[in-house]
Amino acid sequence: MSLQRRLLWSLGSAFLLLWLSVAALMYFHLDRQVSRTLDKRLAASATMVAGLIAGQPEMLVSSRTSPLLVSPEAEGVACQIRGASGEVLLQTSGVEGAVLNDARPGFSTREIGDQQWRLYTLEQSGTLITTADRMSERAVLANGIILVMVVPFALALVGGLVVLWWGIRSGLKPLEVLRDQLRRRTPENLDPVKVNRAPSELVPVVETLNKLFNRVASTLAWEQRFANSAAHEFRTPLTGIKTHLHVAGRVSGERQQQALANAEKGVAQLQSVTEQLLLLSRMNRKSEVASEGCLVAQAIEDALEDLPARERVRVENRCKEGRVAVPRALVVVVLRNLLDNALKYSIGTCDLLLDCSAFEVTAGGSQLRVTVRDRGVPDSSDSGCRSPESHGLGLAIVHMVVNQYGGALVSERNEAGGMSWQLTFPLSFND
Repeated sequence: MSLQRRLLWSLGSAFLLLWLSVAALMYFHLDRQVSRTLDKRLAASATMVAGLIAGQPEMLVSSRTSPLLVSPEAEGVACQIRGASGEVLLQTSGVEGAVLNDARPGFSTREIGDQQWRLYTLEQSGTLITTADRMSERAVLANGIILVMVVPFALALVGGLVVLWWGIRSGLKPLEVLRDQLRRRTPENLDPVKVNRAPSELVPVVETLNKLFNRVASTLAWEQRFANSAAHEFRTPLTGIKTHLHVAGRVSGERQQQALANAEKGVAQLQSVTEQLLLLSRMNRKSEVASEGCLVAQAIEDALEDLPARERVRVENRCKEGRVAVPRALVVVVLRNLLDNALKYSIGTCDLLLDCSAFEVTAGGSQLRVTVRDRGVPDSSDSGCRSPESHGLGLAIVHMVVNQYGGALVSERNEAGGMSWQLTFPLSFND
């Protein structure tokens, strides 16, 4: 069920139930009030007749031969006066006197013929005065009063439901606009969503949706760079292996052995690229940060172990007591990839600098700063390849690790003409 129908159903039902409850209470209250008013009218009529008799007692004496007093205009009312002995002294036409003879003082209801009658009997100086009216007349009068009340009430109810429907429909119009925009979008369209005159409740939704589009766009761009880097990383060793094997098939002796050795290096490089891809595929962006962490000094030793051209790496401040909240294996992979890139793009030594004494305090807590700096190559033609996107799968894995564990990676050119990679990881204070 749509939100609009749900609101219409819930609010309309509550609105209708409330109004019908009020209408029922008003109906029963009005019915009681009409009955009381008509009973008071009967009592007032009897009292008025008693007053007339008290002022003119000779009326009772002269009426013994002919008890008919008057024929009223309304057939639904009647009056009877009886003496102390029970004889009818005066009465109106419309009902037989005998049927009112046993009426007792006070109010009562009696069925006369096929009609219900409401009676009131007043006793005064031994004389019984009975007034009566038909219940059907009362019902007609009560229904007329109720009809006058119900018609405006029903119109107000229907009008209120119409206004409620219109208000909900117009209030949810921005949601329909947002839905139409999203429905018409193509998968490639990641532009921000714009909803004119959006209500304050919808603004956070639109902002969150636009932030999601920005993250998706960044992810797609990263995946595109990753695909390009992966293709390049695979194409280079495969081309080298193919070339060296072709050479080995055409030569012999020492040159053949050298070509096979070069092909073997290409296979090792291809194996390294494959392992990087497997590591990247196993990483889960939503995995929890390891609570134990690792010592930075141990991670550095593992990263430097069996590193080609190990003698070209200069380490400053091994930070023996520093512990980061990142699994040890991932720290080793990050440092190894940064060092491999630094050695690849440096003709001399590269520096591995650890800042352990001055912690960088941020909104996320204290962090450890690690800087890997290379000296670049003198060939200016290589300068166009020194962008952060040109460092292959290794840098893609570094970015994924630091993003997953709350770190950061910033690159900038240094005064030696090379690149400086500044890596930060959150510190772990567990013993």
